[in-house]
Amino acid sequence: MSNDQGTGQIDKIQRSAYLSSKGIKPTAQLQLDLIFPDTMGDRDDMRHIPNDYARSAIFTISNKREPRRTLMREKLFHYNEHVSILYSGIELRAEDDELVWLQILKYGEGVPLGEPFEFSIKRLVRDVNWSKNGRNYDRARECITRLRANEVLALNKKAYGKSGSISLIQNYTAINDADGKPTQYRVWIDPNLIVLFAGNTFTSHTWELYRDLSPVARRLADYIESHQYPYPLTIEKFRKMCGSNNENTRSWKQTVKKACAEVKEAKIAAFIRIDDNDQICCAREQIAIKPSNDTKDV
Repeated sequence: MSNDQGTGQIDKIQRSAYLSSKGIKPTAQLQLDLIFPDTMGDRDDMRHIPNDYARSAIFTISNKREPRRTLMREKLFHYNEHVSILYSGIELRAEDDELVWLQILKYGEGVPLGEPFEFSIKRLVRDVNWSKNGRNYDRARECITRLRANEVLALNKKAYGKSGSISLIQNYTAINDADGKPTQYRVWIDPNLIVLFAGNTFTSHTWELYRDLSPVARRLADYIESHQYPYPLTIEKFRKMCGSNNENTRSWKQTVKKACAEVKEAKIAAFIRIDDNDQICCAREQIAIKPSNDTKDV
């Protein structure tokens, strides 16, 4: 056995031990809505993303006029120092790829990971709330191609170790129309993805609110909703989490202010502002301020 094979076997054993510690039998059929009946199950109003992806730069907010980069085992920025993500493939973006992936995961919740499920391109476009037209059908098809043509390796030193190399879509086949364009998809999701969900380590978004946010506000929602009590986040750290190349602090601060206003209006944050140290400070719920014991009536 080579060193690589031995390391891979050790990684697999660590993942299996981690799943077992979370009450998930590694050799069983892994169906998300059965493993998480309260947060998934019949909750058609929610979409879910692993925290280790939500807090990383896997989905960028790059300007749509900028060509997408092609990355080769590039280490992406992550909010947590104990988590590393290596990515190979075409750059994925929050404005379309993230939405499409979360919706496809929703279609697959009711079947075991590794088993196929089907959906039409028209249904997908409708469910991500894009206008039904040829341009958006092509846009969704391009997202599916990118989500298949990548490799993601996550390392979480405090949890599962290495996730194994995962494509966001493991595989797909399609039925084409007379013009050769896919209209009906059959998709497979990698069973290894379960390690990123085990132990409820994922973020649930209210879909109708989340999908209509701007890309920057959506990444901010990823950060906020992946924490019960979000820590203050510097706007520079958030810029890196967004994969933004806007290094003009004043310009980026204005962009973040608009995103803060969006998430507050959507009631994703009850309180949010940028403080004097350029930190995004927020709370998901209103915090009641108790009067001190020596408070006197005036």
